[in-house]
Amino acid sequence: MKLGKIAAAMVAAGLAISAGLAVTAGPAAAAGIQTIYMKPGGSPTATGTTPEDGAGTLERVAQLIAAGPKDQDVEVRIMGGTYTALQTKWLTYRPGRSISFMPADYTVGGGATSFTQKPVFENARLAGSLRYGPGYWFYACPGGDLAAGGDSKLNFYYLQVQNYSSGGISLDGSGEDGCGGGYQATSGLGQPSARGLNRNTIFGMRFTSLGNAYTGGTCDTTSDFVRCGYGGVVLTESSNNRIENNHFINLRNSENSYIHAIYVTHKSWYNNFTRNNVTGVSSDPVKVRNTSNYNTFDSNVFGANDFYRTTTPGAAHYLEEIGTGQCASYHNRFTNNDLGTFLIASTANLPTWLIHPAGATYPGGTGCPALPAGEVRLTTAGNQY
Repeated sequence: MKLGKIAAAMVAAGLAISAGLAVTAGPAAAAGIQTIYMKPGGSPTATGTTPEDGAGTLERVAQLIAAGPKDQDVEVRIMGGTYTALQTKWLTYRPGRSISFMPADYTVGGGATSFTQKPVFENARLAGSLRYGPGYWFYACPGGDLAAGGDSKLNFYYLQVQNYSSGGISLDGSGEDGCGGGYQATSGLGQPSARGLNRNTIFGMRFTSLGNAYTGGTCDTTSDFVRCGYGGVVLTESSNNRIENNHFINLRNSENSYIHAIYVTHKSWYNNFTRNNVTGVSSDPVKVRNTSNYNTFDSNVFGANDFYRTTTPGAAHYLEEIGTGQCASYHNRFTNNDLGTFLIASTANLPTWLIHPAGATYPGGTGCPALPAGEVRLTTAGNQY
C-alpha cells in the first residue's frame, strides 16, 4: 500500500542532525538577523560568519543555529556551486523566528535577477557503493525547541535540488521527536492536526531529476535497493504553507507511479500552491489525501504529466484519494490552471480532476464525520488547455 511505502521511505537511512560538535555562534550581521554562510567544501568546524569560512553542510548550519541567539531570525546565505550530500533530517528551529535558505547574494523579496548563481544540492552515493542514497533532500520534522510541533517558518528561495530518490522537501509534522516511526496521526479521524510543522515558504526553487528513474532502485519494498519517489514537495500534517513560483521538472519513477509535484497528505490545511511550472512528472502532478482541507492550487502551468491507465483510480492533474482508515478532504480549490497532456502512453489531454471514491460530499469510511454543511470536496473553475 502506498502509505506503507511512504512510511518506509521516511525511516530510510539518512543523515540525522545532532549537536555532535561544540560550536560558537557568530555575531549577527544585522539587528534581528543571524547570518550563516555556506560554501562548497566548507570546514566541518567553520564559523559560518563570512563567505570564506562558510559551512560546508546543512548539518553544520543546524549546529550553528542551535548555538545562536534564539531571539533572531536566521538567513543561511549559500555560495554558488554544488553541494553533494545524503538526505538531511532537520530538527532545529527557533520558535517565533524564521530560518531562510537562499543564494548568498539574493535580495529578500527580489526575483531571479537579484542574485548571480543558483546553488545546487545533489544527492550523494553511499560509501563503498555506486548507489545513490535514499530519502529526500530535506526532511523536516518536530524536534529540539519545536518538539511539540508548531510554526517552523522554514523558507527556501531559489535553490536547485536534484537526484534524490524520495523527492525534494518533506515537511512532516506528525512523527515522534527525531523523525522516527513514520506517519503517526496526532488527532482523531477527520480532525485537524494536533501538532503540525507550519507556515513555511518554498519559492523560486527548481526540483529536477527526482525519483528512481534517476537514482536507480525500485518502489518494491522487498528489494534490497528500495528507492521510490513521492513528491517534489510532500506535506504531512503541515499547514499554512506557501509554495509559489517553483519549477518541478522530470520527477519520475521507472514504475510510472507514486511521485507527484505536490503531495498534500494527512491533515495538511490552508496550503497555497500557486504560479508553479510542472512538467515531466510520471504520476498525478497534484495529489491530496486524508483530511487535508482548504488548500488552493491556482494559476499553475502544467506541461506533459502522468501516464495513461485503465485501473482505478485513473489519471488526473488533481487526484484526491481516500485510503483505508482515512477521511475525505474538503473545501479544496483547483482553479485558473493552464493544463497539459499525458506524459506517457497517450498524447491526449490529461483530465482535470478525479476524486476517489467518488461523491462530492462523501466523507470517507467508518468513523469519518460528515462534511460541514454546504461544503464539497473540490471546487474547480477557470482551468483551460
